[in-house]
Amino acid sequence: MLKNTLLVILLTISSLFSACAEEYVGDVQKESNTKEIRFSLNMERGITMSPTRSSMSLAGMQWKIFCFDDQYNYLFDQTGKVGDMTDEIKVSVTKGIIYRFLFLFTTADKTFPTLQSGHTYWDLSAYSPQLPLTDPMTMLVSKGEQDGTLRVAASTSSVQVTLSPRTSRIVLQKDPNTASGITVNSVSYTNAVSSVPYVHIEPQHYNEYKNLPVTTRTTYQYVPQADSVCYILPDMCANSFGMNATLHITDRASKKQDIPVAVPVGLALNAGGGRTYYIEIAADINGKISATWATRAVPKTLKLATQNLWGKKASVVIDYFNKIDVDVLCAQECSNLSEAEINAQGLYVHTHSNNGQGKCSIISRYPFSGTTPNKYGVYIDLGEGIVALVMNCHGAFKPYGPYQLNGIEYGGFASTTDVDYVVKVNKQARQEMVDMLLADLASATTPFVSISGDFNEPSWLDWTENTKSAGTTPYAVQWPTTHALWEGGIKGDAYRTIHPDPVTHHGYTWTPFPSAKDSKDRIDITLYTLSPNTTVKSSQIIGEDTNTSDIVFPSWIFDHRGLRTEFVYTR
Repeated sequence: MLKNTLLVILLTISSLFSACAEEYVGDVQKESNTKEIRFSLNMERGITMSPTRSSMSLAGMQWKIFCFDDQYNYLFDQTGKVGDMTDEIKVSVTKGIIYRFLFLFTTADKTFPTLQSGHTYWDLSAYSPQLPLTDPMTMLVSKGEQDGTLRVAASTSSVQVTLSPRTSRIVLQKDPNTASGITVNSVSYTNAVSSVPYVHIEPQHYNEYKNLPVTTRTTYQYVPQADSVCYILPDMCANSFGMNATLHITDRASKKQDIPVAVPVGLALNAGGGRTYYIEIAADINGKISATWATRAVPKTLKLATQNLWGKKASVVIDYFNKIDVDVLCAQECSNLSEAEINAQGLYVHTHSNNGQGKCSIISRYPFSGTTPNKYGVYIDLGEGIVALVMNCHGAFKPYGPYQLNGIEYGGFASTTDVDYVVKVNKQARQEMVDMLLADLASATTPFVSISGDFNEPSWLDWTENTKSAGTTPYAVQWPTTHALWEGGIKGDAYRTIHPDPVTHHGYTWTPFPSAKDSKDRIDITLYTLSPNTTVKSSQIIGEDTNTSDIVFPSWIFDHRGLRTEFVYTR
């Protein structure tokens, strides 16, 4: 009985302690459930939208932040004014939630749109000044995804916000030989969508854009500035449901005419904030005046790297990502990579398993617009109608053919001089991966494709008769993995495109920490197919010193060297 009584007392005390402990833990959790995010502000580099301004200061501008959940449901907003020395805005959020923030900055005499509880992002009427515009800096917006929002995890501490003008600039250019005597009195824009809150419209989104519930079409007239410049809003595009423009001119005979601005076949304006477009004006031999929309496309560069992470944490990887200045990183051995930490930096990440080799991840500054059937690749929207398919892989780590042929036993595979046998067993080990990569490649909806990764096997272009004669490889070998991808439609090996001679440019990525038994090989590779207007600009080894690498990090932390490749697209 005493024993039972004592048991009851102990249980009661334990229960009370548990209740108190739960209440205490609950209080602590409640207190720590709020996270402050610091947003630092900067203007987009290189934007000078007004000829009267050499630079832009945010000081004195009013700001408003709209906060949405990841499904674009309105949560709250916050307003304030930028002080002379202020370059940060602090916002308190709840941990464990993914948010979307839209930043608006405007001069003090402008009114921001409003939202109420129950609204969504799509209920937001155009965050724009009144038309026509005389100052492109009247409103600045955050440059995030195509809708302008920044997707941020509440676990982050700081995020950089890049601001760009809400407007786009239109430059009227006259052919000096045929149209110099023409005066443009004004420009009329008709069917101009003024209430869809897109910062950037690309051709693949036209159908979504057309069907959005809030679409008020307006007509307005603009008198060009002295330098033949006028401004439009970026959600105006030339399409069957989009904007049309008409020039109201006076010709050399002092007659007034209305000249419609033609849209060349295949050209969509894709009007994006802070960008410049052109209307070219000319006359034919009979004096007939015409005007045509045109663009001056600056070459677009995709900076891509592949790196075996050796299990490093996200903070290390993010620092590396920023230091090597890339848009996309294809990473292998990502066991300690936190997607939440990647997203918190405003980056995008796609993770997949691969050939029994653990996690692979693709980290990108640009948003993804789709994945391949086998998840090896993601479509990355680079803007201006350019979409790249970036694929990532990690070949089986054994058998390792170069060891076999260099007299080194590894992973249960003995050394041998039988090249055919080595090719056979290496092909078998990686064939499943190759089949899935080829299936994803066959499904590609863009001609701009790259396949990067730690192949654990050299390129089919590396072990040649010349390298055998030079003594840098013991045999000439047509390595099966990359060769099968080449046969399946891959057009080139980026490093070998820039450095075609494997005798003079080994490009070794294995290993920066060689032991006595190690061979030297190039097994971290970027392969590609390119659209007609795309070229390989550079391909550089990243590593520990100038003897081995083009880009040097003295305190090297990975067991592979990396490869950084730049592709350039011109229209």
